[in-house]
Amino acid sequence: MKKLVVALLALLVMGVTPADAATPVVRITDKPHTNFEGEFRDNELASLITPEGKLGKVIFNYSSAKKTWVIDPALIDEIADMADGYSVQGKEDEVGQVAAQNWLSQLKFVTVSHSVIALPYGNPDQSLAKRLAPSELRLYSRYGKDRLELQLGRPVLSQNGWSKGKSRLSYPLQAQYSKNRKLLTGLSTLSSADEITALRARLGTVMNPSLNTDDRTYFSDSAVRAVQSMTSKLRVTPGRYQLTSLSAKLPVTLVNSFDTPTVVSVSLIPLNSRMTVQNVNNVTLAANSRQQISIEVDVVAPGSTVVVAQLINSEGRLVGEESRLNLTATIIDSRVAWFTTGAAALLFLGAVTQSVRRVRRGRK
Repeated sequence: MKKLVVALLALLVMGVTPADAATPVVRITDKPHTNFEGEFRDNELASLITPEGKLGKVIFNYSSAKKTWVIDPALIDEIADMADGYSVQGKEDEVGQVAAQNWLSQLKFVTVSHSVIALPYGNPDQSLAKRLAPSELRLYSRYGKDRLELQLGRPVLSQNGWSKGKSRLSYPLQAQYSKNRKLLTGLSTLSSADEITALRARLGTVMNPSLNTDDRTYFSDSAVRAVQSMTSKLRVTPGRYQLTSLSAKLPVTLVNSFDTPTVVSVSLIPLNSRMTVQNVNNVTLAANSRQQISIEVDVVAPGSTVVVAQLINSEGRLVGEESRLNLTATIIDSRVAWFTTGAAALLFLGAVTQSVRRVRRGRK
């Protein structure tokens, strides 16, 4: 009796009723087929969704028996992209487009009266994702639920415990994932652009259990390029500056290529003590804009220094990639300047005197 009660409680915690527990589970999952730049890696998915393909058989061999459908929303987004028209290596595939349209229509039909559970977006290994970034796993779940509801046009569930398989993501690639995640989460504190959220959600695909060694490397490298491209949309532009006075105001450009405005501060750290620079706070950047700000620099000693410039959010946290401002000061100390000027004057007087003497000797 106690065992039965424990089992019932466990099912209730999972959000599944005892009747649902006995219901057959149909999974619609696969490895990702588009990279982080939105390009199809190959056209394998077009074969998988035909009635004879692995994903086609699941929905075209229709049965009215009650089922629980467990679906990776990222996979459905890929098929929806195909249905809107797509190309592989520059060649459009209209046959694949029609196959995707038919597949999506059939999916909506066969799932309409059944329970549908959305996996975290990209179907990451949940145990690994929870260990590396539990807050991001919650984002993957929320985003996946929203995307699947949009594609199916109906409410779906989002529950933990339905994922299967283990990711073999190597430790170097795990570190790479963590770096990418931190860059994007930091960027999201400055901009609410939807494209940042979408890329954050896609990062989970590198932990998809269906990926082999080559796949994991391919998608991890693609993620790095995509994150670099994304972070460059909100940045301090690097530059070189020549200073000829003890104090100067340098024009530095800030770029916001997102379609949403933002407010940023700029951290400015010189790498030596030849110059002092003050941070710039609370700069409002319009959407899709470039704006110049003035940075006050005081020269302590002549020479060169590099100022590391980086954006700061409202919590004082550094965000995005660093930019480098190369400053060179050619200031001469005032005492040296007076000495040099005096020496030049004496040389000039000496030259004049010598010229006068030559003229007098010439007349004689």
